[in-house]
Amino acid sequence: RQFATFFASGDYKNAAMVAAQCKSGLLRTPQIMDQFKQASATPGQSAPVLTYFSTLLEHGGKLNPQEAVELVRPVVQQGKRELIEKWLKEDKLECTEELGDIVKPLESRFALSIYLRANAHQKVIACFVELGQIDQIVAYVKKVGYQADYSNLLQSMLMSNPEGATNFAKSLLEGQNGQPLIDVNQVVKVFMEQNRLQETTSILLEALKANRPDQAQLQTQLLAMNLQQAPKVAEAILQMKMFTHYDKAYIGQLCEKAGLMQWALEHYQEGKDLKRVL
Repeated sequence: RQFATFFASGDYKNAAMVAAQCKSGLLRTPQIMDQFKQASATPGQSAPVLTYFSTLLEHGGKLNPQEAVELVRPVVQQGKRELIEKWLKEDKLECTEELGDIVKPLESRFALSIYLRANAHQKVIACFVELGQIDQIVAYVKKVGYQADYSNLLQSMLMSNPEGATNFAKSLLEGQNGQPLIDVNQVVKVFMEQNRLQETTSILLEALKANRPDQAQLQTQLLAMNLQQAPKVAEAILQMKMFTHYDKAYIGQLCEKAGLMQWALEHYQEGKDLKRVL
């Protein structure tokens, strides 16, 4: 009743104060907000809706999701970064994914801060990618226990930031507590679909360094891809003697085709093959 009396008499400041101090939240609804938006401004005074928001910010604690969106939208359009930053620092806005989406064209860092508070995991990861903070992604998903779609993320990153995508893939394969966050075959598929042999080689050299028998197929694939497209790189890998479980006969054939006869001899065991190379 007090609110209605103040509002009807055009005393928007006191009407807003009543709304701000109403603990039940009954005066903090979209309908009340619309009343202030539609009210006519007194000459020389701020628009009633601005009076409403400034009073809420000063006396009403944190703005609820609808209020935050309604306040921030015009502020973003006016490019007032400092106001958004101030309200976020003072924790005056109830953060939602929608609010982050509104703020993002103005400043990705602010959007990230909002998405983090709103637990909008996919948007948080997209912001980390955009800001080049790749190492933060693995730490973040570990912390919140989120299952991200890493294949899609790597695909989109590869187009704009191949080096970042490569480092990200290595972090994912390193994983947590010895458990990779993505299957290495999936990584190879994503990178080779975009003909990224150099990056794939770098990733596999790291991922296969333990020389495990169960990774024989991947060892074979790594050597084969390079023998077919980059024989000098394949030769350098063979010289490192890192791998012992790959398909020797098949790699011997590819060495011969690539003109690496000495390596072909080292891999062949059948007499007819050895005789032919010699």
